[in-house]
Amino acid sequence: MALYPTEQWLAAYKDRLDNSEALDEAGAGWGVDFDGDIYFVITDVPVSETTLGDLPDEAMAGLPDRLRDQLADIPLDAANELIGEEVRAELPEKSRDLLRQLDEYIVDGTVYAFIGLKDGGCEEVAVVEDPAERDVGFRLRGTHETWSALVDGDREPIPAAMSGDLEVEGDMGTILQYSDATALLGEIAAEVETTHLFERADQ
Repeated sequence: MALYPTEQWLAAYKDRLDNSEALDEAGAGWGVDFDGDIYFVITDVPVSETTLGDLPDEAMAGLPDRLRDQLADIPLDAANELIGEEVRAELPEKSRDLLRQLDEYIVDGTVYAFIGLKDGGCEEVAVVEDPAERDVGFRLRGTHETWSALVDGDREPIPAAMSGDLEVEGDMGTILQYSDATALLGEIAAEVETTHLFERADQ
């Protein structure tokens, strides 16, 4: 399973977007005469409230028990500062990479995931440190709770946008024109085998 929200999860999401015949059809024309690239903006990611010990087992797989106990109470937003090079060298590569991503990509509790969409396909995905790195036509902004519900298939993008839980920056008319493709973005996300790094408060 892919850890969410990480680069690995986005890569798995891209694969499913690319292989979706339904999206090929529903998204035909998207981004052809306009900028169809999107930022998924995930706010209120609970990094300061989450410790390394709170992470799912998959996130720290292979970590020796003595290190697991030693690191368990360290908050995620302080992990890179508090874990020295000697201890870091003992961590499994997957754990080191996860700490890197948490440090680089969660800025003020917010993650920016770039989704490059055009004509029914996904050309590129990336988690970015600075949203100014990319020009996008749309930003879909919601809390960690809202996005987690979307990823789990418990919410749908259009109703979430209409309720205001998912704020849309960009032409809402275009989103509604391509409502089937927008809905598929949520449905396909729910198809990714996902392990959440951060628990949902509503579960």
